[in-house]
Amino acid sequence: MKHSWILAAALVAAWACSPQIYPLYMEVRQPSASGIDLSGKEIAIVYANGTSPADSIFDRSAASALARSLEEDYFGSQERIGIFRTPSDSVTLDLMHSLVMDTGGDVIFLLSTKLGEPELFENQPVKNATSADSAYLCRANVPIKTSLDVYDAMGSDEVHHFSGSAKMMPAVFNSGISSEDGLKQLVLRSTGAEAEAVGRRISNRFLSKWTTESFSFYYYDGSKFEQWAQGIEKVSEGKFSAAVDLWAPLAKEGSIQSRACACYNIAQAFYLMGDYRLSTMWLDEAEKLENISLAPGLRKRLEAHLQK
Repeated sequence: MKHSWILAAALVAAWACSPQIYPLYMEVRQPSASGIDLSGKEIAIVYANGTSPADSIFDRSAASALARSLEEDYFGSQERIGIFRTPSDSVTLDLMHSLVMDTGGDVIFLLSTKLGEPELFENQPVKNATSADSAYLCRANVPIKTSLDVYDAMGSDEVHHFSGSAKMMPAVFNSGISSEDGLKQLVLRSTGAEAEAVGRRISNRFLSKWTTESFSFYYYDGSKFEQWAQGIEKVSEGKFSAAVDLWAPLAKEGSIQSRACACYNIAQAFYLMGDYRLSTMWLDEAEKLENISLAPGLRKRLEAHLQK
């Protein structure tokens, strides 16, 4: 954001003792296509013990890809999502409650896949093969069934179930002398790339949607004008924590009204961060101090999120 609005505001209402309102249009994160709101929550991904070693290896790779995709969207690619394993193959609320305690996650993703028997459809010699072990290339179809159960400990006490099926088409190099069963096992052990693709596809249902919404912030002209204005500028850059740091001292000094306005700005910054608990706390504080005009709008937004 440019500083031109700051200079204009200073000329129009220099040294005003009443609060001014500055509007911003922001891209706001909305719940994903799944309807589950993941913003501001800790996420854990758990994969169940498969019926075969190939299933477990596949689940681990798919879980890792799912975690990376969600981390890119919700945590700026920081490694924040733990990956765990459970021996249970029976999905119940009791199991989900236990996994919340064991993993520390607010939202639990429980992933389970079953790989079907590979269908071999060709094993052709490779021209100019570099070694005897890669003299042939075997192609196959592998059916896969995926089951994903999601539990949000901060939402309703229920498990959301998603499932799907697909066919993978892996290709593996081999010596050309392996038995059919040997080739099938080789195919199953080589499905890592397909597992990553499955994890990415699963994540699409849970990635954020974004909408443009208008938000208004208070500021005061006078000796603290730069501090108020810099906070708004940080918000416009998406640096919400930095804005809070600038406004926090203003919530402790000055008139009751200016303190209330600073608390409101902080509440809205936490709302934009997806931390609705802290946003509510700061909005409560603002309304204890003063009946400010923008508070009901933010309260309505918070109630809409907290009711989901």
